Amino acid sequence: GSLMRELPIRFKFRWLDEQGNVTGLFRSKKGVFDGQELVLDDLTLSVANIISLEIHEERLAVAFVDGDVADSKMFHIYKVPAADLKRAIDAVRSAAWAEITRERMVGEGRGDAFRTEICPQCNATIDLSDMPDTPQVYCVFCSSLMTTGPGGMPDEHELGLCEECGMFSKPRRFTIFYFYFLVVVWGFTSRVTHRCPACMRGTAWKMLLGNLLFLLGIPVAIVQLFRCYGGKITGSVMAELDTANLKARKGDMLAALQGYQKVLDQVPFSAGVKYNLAMALLQQNEIQRAADALELVFTDCVNYAPAYYPLSQCYEHLGEEAKLQELRRIWGDTEDAVPSPDHGETGDSVGLLDE
Repeated sequence: GSLMRELPIRFKFRWLDEQGNVTGLFRSKKGVFDGQELVLDDLTLSVANIISLEIHEERLAVAFVDGDVADSKMFHIYKVPAADLKRAIDAVRSAAWAEITRERMVGEGRGDAFRTEICPQCNATIDLSDMPDTPQVYCVFCSSLMTTGPGGMPDEHELGLCEECGMFSKPRRFTIFYFYFLVVVWGFTSRVTHRCPACMRGTAWKMLLGNLLFLLGIPVAIVQLFRCYGGKITGSVMAELDTANLKARKGDMLAALQGYQKVLDQVPFSAGVKYNLAMALLQQNEIQRAADALELVFTDCVNYAPAYYPLSQCYEHLGEEAKLQELRRIWGDTEDAVPSPDHGETGDSVGLLDE
């Protein structure tokens, strides 16, 4: 079926403060997205003015331009899945921004350099104008890395950057759960996290030990442990990636390099794996080698946004001014460039939405 939810989308919401807490004690407010405007109570945002839209569970952070001023709001959505609202808004606003780019490039006599692709995961329009064709494409709207032909990772759309370690992996939704019973006081604590299995293993073992005294928490802990080590049991390419990521984080670069090579032997194109290699080299202060690895990232996926800022920093450190200017030109990162939604976004607003 269609990825797009039928418009208009009507929902209830409550505003959040800068710490992500619900504000006010009054009942929820009304919101609607009709395909042209996002209306949040008395705030009306034109879709083309929405710069970025971040999601965490059922909470959304929207950054927008209001006249000459940039602003942001956070809200908790009810009645409609937050992911559905984000997908609908992203599909429309990405198409609107792409049309602005097309008109500008046609006006400059460069219409032939305009190029887009539609993300198969979220239906957003990915602007690839002025960028060379590569085997992979990255969608900044749903953070999906996709191989357009053969040679990609299995279940590629499920891969992304882990919230905990920042490495390319297969983050999953884990529940951290503790049950306690102290004679007359009992209860439990529970929160959700999105991490790669390797990052969750230590927490899962702590959870098992912490719940041993009160048996009610043990089943949850065992399930999380099983999910952490599931990739290892199946012996898949993902198991090799998790192991290599762990080695890299521990500073065992030789073992990490060997692990990443095993993955790349099975998967010819993976900007994400090469990104991990570059991040590991940066941790060892191997700036030149990290820059080389990041350049390889862009030969696999020309618009892999997470790699843009690290490579620009490497070029600055190495004094590679010509390469830095060319990189900025390709990405439209110049003072007179029209800003693109989510372009090169690092996800700074996500931190406000975290638990």
